[in-house]
Amino acid sequence: MNDNTEEFLEITRIKEEFIANASHELKTPVASVRLAAESALRSLKLNDGMAKSFLEQILRDSDRMNELISDLLDLSLMETSDIDMEVIDLHDVISNEISYLSKQNKKRVGYKKTKAEIFANYDDISIAVKNLIKNALKYSPPEENIFIKTEESTSEIICSFQDYGSGISKADQEKIFERFYRVDKGRSRKLGGTGLGLAIVKHAIDRNNARIEIESKLSFGSTFSIIFSKVNVK
Repeated sequence: MNDNTEEFLEITRIKEEFIANASHELKTPVASVRLAAESALRSLKLNDGMAKSFLEQILRDSDRMNELISDLLDLSLMETSDIDMEVIDLHDVISNEISYLSKQNKKRVGYKKTKAEIFANYDDISIAVKNLIKNALKYSPPEENIFIKTEESTSEIICSFQDYGSGISKADQEKIFERFYRVDKGRSRKLGGTGLGLAIVKHAIDRNNARIEIESKLSFGSTFSIIFSKVNVK
């Protein structure tokens, strides 16, 4: 068996595993939505309060499915499309993604506007920034803010996303960029995580010749940093 055959088989295995996991993740909320809808219909005449709780569950699971489908579409787009890179202002990307947040979440984001031009694909970096902001907000206590900072060195541009959540252990840090991997499965499902956010971030960053690093300590939070090399584009 040559190297090309082995690589093909490995890619096929990864795709099959991904499809199986995605199907499982979609099947669970779909079944829950169906059960909740049936229960709501049965209870409408008996108990309006009970019907309300079932309908709220339908909304939660619908949101979860929408998020998962959106994440799958983002991954699919990056895996099947060619990358078109240009000079973009990282500040514009970050500001744009913050503008999409709810009024409450906007107040939780600390960001000092800093102009920083990078050579990258705008959509890819937007997806990465969106997921890192969402991840930081989701896994931080609601009373805690998150902070985004952009810095320049002589050869690199570093964009960091800092939260004050529960932190990530060293063992988990080695796996968090894997698809469908969750540090705390129970908590992630409760908060609505799909297990794809950081995998999407990693894929987007890799496609743009950048890298992502994490510094984290249990009970003290995490900082994810995207590092871009400075590129002179004429």
